[in-house]
Amino acid sequence: MRRLVFALVSVLFAAFYTVDAQAQAPLQKIRVTIPVPVLTFYPLYVARDHGDFAKQGLDVEIITTSGDGPDVDALIAGSVQFTVSTPNRLFMAYEQGKPLLAVANLGNVMAIECWMNKDTATKLGVSTATPLEQRLKALKGLTVAGTRPGAFTYLLLVEYAKRVGLEPQKDLKIIGIGGPAAMIPAIENDQIQVACNGSPAPELAVSRGKSVMFTNNLTGGDPAYQNFLFELLYVRPDFAKENPETVRKMIRALADAINFIHDGSDADHLVILKKNFSGAPDEMLLDSMHHMRPIFIRDVRVTQEAVDKAGKFMLQTGVVSKLPNWTEVSSNEYISK
Repeated sequence: MRRLVFALVSVLFAAFYTVDAQAQAPLQKIRVTIPVPVLTFYPLYVARDHGDFAKQGLDVEIITTSGDGPDVDALIAGSVQFTVSTPNRLFMAYEQGKPLLAVANLGNVMAIECWMNKDTATKLGVSTATPLEQRLKALKGLTVAGTRPGAFTYLLLVEYAKRVGLEPQKDLKIIGIGGPAAMIPAIENDQIQVACNGSPAPELAVSRGKSVMFTNNLTGGDPAYQNFLFELLYVRPDFAKENPETVRKMIRALADAINFIHDGSDADHLVILKKNFSGAPDEMLLDSMHHMRPIFIRDVRVTQEAVDKAGKFMLQTGVVSKLPNWTEVSSNEYISK
């Protein structure tokens, strides 16, 4: 009997020790870059602050690079393990012989909005009710801005110009000016007439009274940018091959975060929003999140249609001269069944 009791105690002790050791196991440190701190990348902030990364055993540091380009450069250089960004570098890297993988599509609508100096809009007689082609033609003679040359915010303006037969840098001036902190005062001082970025920058700019919305992409104002590979999780193919479970954990955490974005209460969201997006009133933060929420898809799988639309955009803007097959730059094998 004593031997039986001793054996039982030993088993219970071993089980307790194993569970305790697992609970005390250090989180795996991960670094991920994003171009700018806007609501487009809300799933990352939620996954970190709602505990979804920790649940997967990850301790994730989010690094902002003030425009896309440097974010993916850091990934290629190996100084970070992941990037969440727009698709331009996916195609550029492939053409340059440095292929990367899109292993999840977090947002399938192009979520950048542009806003215009209010006096300029009044003078030109344009608003979001004006037909899109007419609005785009009204860019002629203006100075417009994205975050930096080559960034998606910049390329969007290039595509808009070319779509209506305007020649960038001749019929309109396109510049890189930095993030919202630079864009908003530049618009208000009429140094530029149109700026493009993600929420809550456009909403904040309009709320200040000197700007009006120029686009309505999030509500389907431009069909070309629906079902579009816009916000993807990048990884290097070699890292994914050597660390498949880490990639799976990252995707699971982001998928859980997207579920929370759709299902969580406003009160819970507001805690995360206020922590990461200062300078905007609570109501505006919630309205911006509600406006942005539909782009985040629970099924984070990458589709051929989304990749093909993004590729077409890259060809039209002159970023690349050829396109890969969608399976050469994307993979769904790391997504849980």
